[in-house]
Amino acid sequence: MNGFFSTAPVRRHPGVGVLLAMGLFMATGDAEAEDRYVTDEQVNLRRSAALSAPVIRTLKAGDKVELLEANSSGWDHVRLSDGSDGWVARRSLSAKIPVEIERNQLKAEIDELRAKLVSHEKLQNELKRIQEVSRNALRIEQENQELIAKANRLEKELKQASDENRILEKQSDTLFFLAGAGVLILGFISGLLSRRRRKSSSYGSLE
Repeated sequence: MNGFFSTAPVRRHPGVGVLLAMGLFMATGDAEAEDRYVTDEQVNLRRSAALSAPVIRTLKAGDKVELLEANSSGWDHVRLSDGSDGWVARRSLSAKIPVEIERNQLKAEIDELRAKLVSHEKLQNELKRIQEVSRNALRIEQENQELIAKANRLEKELKQASDENRILEKQSDTLFFLAGAGVLILGFISGLLSRRRRKSSSYGSLE
């Protein structure tokens, strides 16, 4: 029987027990880590779970802490956001967010949404202004092109009128010259006719 059932103690590696204990501690600590909120106006964070323990700092209503451990005497071991830890009376903590804190959070979210809405409206107005300026710029450019075309057309008409005026001036000079020449010719012809008449008259008087 002794060959089958040995009474020798089982030898275990000492590191295995330590690792198991550390893993169990870490798992327990993670499972117990919960958020708590300070409900009183002022709460003392102490070094140990006793009223006689030194005060580390004073917490105010709405401060969030992380619950690490809860003992049977009404004290909770908590950790702050900066990593420091201490003990707080359990009656001063709550698992629910205080109404005032929640209201402030909602108000902050509403203010943020309003600010985003105002910014969005400003962007919309700026976009409308840019679009209006662009439309005005296009209209001004179109009007400018029309004015340039009109100026070019008027310049051509002015040049054409100037050319016609020079032609008319030349024609006028020609007509004036021809008129002067005609007057001279007529005068010359009239003189000849007058002399002939005088000669005819003198011949008649001699007979």
